[in-house]
Amino acid sequence: MKRNIISSLFIIIGLVLMVSSLGIRMYSKNKEAQLIKEFNNDIALENSKNDDKNHDKNYGKQKRKTIKYTNGDGDKIAIMEIPSISLQSIIVEGTNMDDLRYYLGHFKDTTMPGINGNFSIAGHSSTIYNEILNELYKVNIKDEIKIKTLTGEYDYIITKKFVVEPSEIGVLDQDENKKSMTIVTCTDKGKKRLIVKAEMKK
Repeated sequence: MKRNIISSLFIIIGLVLMVSSLGIRMYSKNKEAQLIKEFNNDIALENSKNDDKNHDKNYGKQKRKTIKYTNGDGDKIAIMEIPSISLQSIIVEGTNMDDLRYYLGHFKDTTMPGINGNFSIAGHSSTIYNEILNELYKVNIKDEIKIKTLTGEYDYIITKKFVVEPSEIGVLDQDENKKSMTIVTCTDKGKKRLIVKAEMKK
């Protein structure tokens, strides 16, 4: 009798944990989808502004200013798509744990998309939170990565995929002679890091 009660208790606990995990993942997915929708609206608004400027007869006489990025923690900066694994996700500024539960995060000390240097991002491979990069290991060399920002769209081609120790932060080093990209996520149950490198299409 006691054994049956204990078995039933374990089953109930297992079901509660499973439902809780599913609920967290659904909430994470909804948060991500909402932010993607908001950012696509931001892009459309920015494009509309640019169209208005292009129709202004004086616009051509104005000097274009170099864009200075002043991203704050958690600000939306881009949408990333990897068609080969049907991935679409939002990238926010910073890599704090709260944001990485739901989105991809941009390493603050790395460059922005489309600019010389190493645009670097991180994301979870998780069974608890949003499983954004769970299938990143499936990408192949020469697969395409699309980055959409308020200032334009940038296409990158995957050049390398490898695994490193968590302490190997050299993967984030900047090379000002080329426009590259690095994606970092966990692998081997969090013991190592899967690295995907890409370079912008010329």
